[in-house]
Amino acid sequence: MFASAFGAAFLTPPDAPQPGQAPGTAQPPVAICPVVEVVNQSTNISVLSSVNGAGRLSTFAAGAESGSLDFRTGASGAVTMAAGDAGGVGITGALIEMPSETTAAASVMRGPESMAAESCADIPAGQTFISGGSSVRGSDFEIQLINPYAGDATVELTVMTEAGIESNDRFNSVIVPALSSIPLNLSNIIPGRERISANIETTRGSVLAVGRQATDGEVALWRAVAPGEDWWLPVPSGVGIKQMVIATPEAGEIGYQVDLYGPDGLVEAHAEGVIEPRGNVTVPLASVTAEAVGLHVTTTGPVVPALRIDSPQGLAWTTASPVTAPVWLMPGAHSPQGGSGSLVVLNAGIETITVSIRSLADETIVRDLDIDAEGVLVTNLRGANGYRVEATGPIVAMWTSQRDGAGSAAIGIPVRDE
Repeated sequence: MFASAFGAAFLTPPDAPQPGQAPGTAQPPVAICPVVEVVNQSTNISVLSSVNGAGRLSTFAAGAESGSLDFRTGASGAVTMAAGDAGGVGITGALIEMPSETTAAASVMRGPESMAAESCADIPAGQTFISGGSSVRGSDFEIQLINPYAGDATVELTVMTEAGIESNDRFNSVIVPALSSIPLNLSNIIPGRERISANIETTRGSVLAVGRQATDGEVALWRAVAPGEDWWLPVPSGVGIKQMVIATPEAGEIGYQVDLYGPDGLVEAHAEGVIEPRGNVTVPLASVTAEAVGLHVTTTGPVVPALRIDSPQGLAWTTASPVTAPVWLMPGAHSPQGGSGSLVVLNAGIETITVSIRSLADETIVRDLDIDAEGVLVTNLRGANGYRVEATGPIVAMWTSQRDGAGSAAIGIPVRDE
């Protein structure tokens, strides 16, 4: 997904007008966000913009708008809002009318023992894919299907596990009503599966799919995305379980190669092999080094790589980026009160670059740091609504946050041709 003026904007399908929109008016850029407002868990929505502009946050459920909240991004171009203040209740969705084309948003969920973060989406692709779920005892995995538009949507799911393609009527012709969100709890539908992937094909309308994994009180959140053949992923420092899962929805074998950007420079073909039809492979990382690294994944067919972190700092998932870019927006990136946060930046180029890191808050602070060619930078975050990261060469950026044994991780949103 791109924050626009540089690429694809947050756009609304012509046949999907916003709630309350007057006929003939221009549609603003929008973002679609997952929301969880339940006992001991709530969601904040962070919006970053290139302007001090006005916007609107609306939540919806059961075919109707639940509530709304008007906002301004202010002098910093950023704001954070509680989804509950906009009427969000339960597992639902939110629609943000953005103040400008160059805008990004993210959902940040928190509970007493959990935290999770994921960027919001513009118009979802017709086919998306998600992997990494588990329904073994003690784990709860669900896929949330979000339809913020005025017409019903239909979704076909192909769910794959170690048992093969799962046959269940609940995956066929799933109707997601207008202005509604449907959570499919796969731990109830197909319990006892160690590895779950799902291909989500929207045959009518437009639907955002989000995975939510809960294990021993901890929660991770990551979006289904369109499969591709070229991916980039910064990986934070730390110990514990740190691994990348590469999965494919394709019915044929897929060759893959993983290049590692580590403390010793670029290691080409750090891992390589073949992914079985509709299968996945796991590339362990903590055993390689506890330091931050970068990964470049190239394949012979469509895949989606995702990073899993399971450590004393918490459980987190995030999906790799299909692009590099010189500018990234990091909505929600911050250091929580009583915790810590980190920004991880991979220099994908062959020259040393300078990175300008700007915190977007009432007090804006800018730091300029150098990154060696094919190197990885880790730096601490402050309290903020988010960050803007701008470099003199191609980079990929992600952020992590930790507090009281809970953690989150989220890839940033690239900005092109600003």
